[in-house]
Amino acid sequence: MKKIVLLVIALMMVASVTFAQHITPGSLKELKGTWVGVLSFQIGETCPAELVILNDAEPVKAKLTITMVPEVIAKQTGMKGDRNDFSNDEGKITTQGSLMFAGNKNFMEFELKGNKLSGWFYMNGARGDVMLRKK
Repeated sequence: MKKIVLLVIALMMVASVTFAQHITPGSLKELKGTWVGVLSFQIGETCPAELVILNDAEPVKAKLTITMVPEVIAKQTGMKGDRNDFSNDEGKITTQGSLMFAGNKNFMEFELKGNKLSGWFYMNGARGDVMLRKK
């Protein structure tokens, strides 16, 4: 019986870390700073990304840098292969507790999962997922 109880407790702990945590105005201080990771495009290509959250209040200001863009993605989106910088000064916390940046036909939405920002994007005609961790 003890083993079953311990197993249930362990599963609950894992589940609590796996599920997204709500981002609130109070949690923006923890999000401020540099996040690094990977953009994964729907066609299976990936490239490094760095998101810098510049402030800890709404509207959230951020700068996204994407490097080493695969040639097929660069052709599809008009991005440069080496370095692409995007900025947004209108980040908002959604009613679902995610952080959203939108503008110029581009869109990114992040959820906080443990110590990672996980989300999806639509950028210059390409869609995909993003996973970042605090630097």
